[in-house]
Amino acid sequence: MEDRIREDNTTSVVDREEIVKQHLWLVRCIAQSIAEALPRSVDVADLISAGTVGLIRAIDEYDPSKGAKLETYARYKIRGAIFDELRKQDILPYSVRSKVKQIDRAISELERELGRYPEDDEIAERVGLEVGEISKLLAMAGTLDLYSLEELLENGEISFDMVEGENEDGLADPLTRLEREELVKVLVNAIKELPETERTILGLYYYEGLRMKEIGEVLGISESRVSQIHSKAILFLRSRLRVRLSK
Repeated sequence: MEDRIREDNTTSVVDREEIVKQHLWLVRCIAQSIAEALPRSVDVADLISAGTVGLIRAIDEYDPSKGAKLETYARYKIRGAIFDELRKQDILPYSVRSKVKQIDRAISELERELGRYPEDDEIAERVGLEVGEISKLLAMAGTLDLYSLEELLENGEISFDMVEGENEDGLADPLTRLEREELVKVLVNAIKELPETERTILGLYYYEGLRMKEIGEVLGISESRVSQIHSKAILFLRSRLRVRLSK
């Protein structure tokens, strides 16, 4: 399908519609996978609709010259669009969201103080909660993907909507491009500092497309444990980026 997208990143209307049809299965698969962990009040059809918008955006923005496959790029856009829809619905209780934010701050503080990836008991002591409750909160946040690598990555690069500096044509100026390259390095180095299990989970989830349950089966741990580890890793990466952006 990539050969239908020209090097100048354009497609005919017919080709575009055909590419969308050929990838609708991917939208349904991702939407249904995410829906499995959500309350029944969430309509899967809404997720599929949002995901389809993400697919269309991926096709319009896909650049074959970067080397990534269209399906790989589309996964980011589809999931990102679905998560945007979930955030709009705000299905996580305020009390839970507030505690997760406390954990987020604790991870940032401990990372700066210790200079390493903090342990669960260290986070629990800082927040004033039991380790079991920390694990439960992180698992809940991870299941709903409130903290996701899609916020940090986009086809192997940081999602730079958090960094201003585009001109009227949507192109970043040279200084901003250098800033983006530096942020990519920060993120890559931070990922390298994660424990092996965390790196494996991120790779299986985002690049191999496995579900949390499937990753748990591969690693021999529970689905909730996978979700917890995922959330903690993302919060750590976000912390590193915040430090860099504050300089």
